[in-house]
Amino acid sequence: WAGVDNQSRPVVFERLGQFFSSGNVSRVSHDDWTTYYLYFLEMHFAKMRESAKQSGKGVDRIVYFADFQGVVSSIFNRKIFKVIPMLKALVKTIECHYPEGVDHITLFNVPRVASAAYNIVKGFLDPVTAEKIELFAGVPYDRFKELMSDDVIPLEYGGKNDIDYPQTASK
Repeated sequence: WAGVDNQSRPVVFERLGQFFSSGNVSRVSHDDWTTYYLYFLEMHFAKMRESAKQSGKGVDRIVYFADFQGVVSSIFNRKIFKVIPMLKALVKTIECHYPEGVDHITLFNVPRVASAAYNIVKGFLDPVTAEKIELFAGVPYDRFKELMSDDVIPLEYGGKNDIDYPQTASK
């Protein structure tokens, strides 16, 4: 958790491209990934409650930012094709049991080939969810600044937050 945005919503940054290319999706079953991710979602609710108490207003959604740096290597090493079925299962579970938990999704450092692949992924997303997603070829610092302060943006993306932002180890 990086902090909260300008509307007191918890902010999540993930290195999704690094995860896709790591091969780690093969380490556990899809059911286990779903269990782990559902725990992560439950933590969202705890962060929303905490933010609501601190801000004095209702907070019922998070904002999500995913760095796609490394996704091209996942395409070339074909590890992306093991990730897609797991993502499809996760999205189905999340949309069914945790609808509308995310207000905004920003995917950045998205290469052209991944932007094209997004059109495939978009097909299995709920249309309301798909409308929340925006893609950027680089790091959209100006967009980050529209949504949150420099204190929330991680250092590596131009902000001042020295959060312990985990790396994904390769398998």
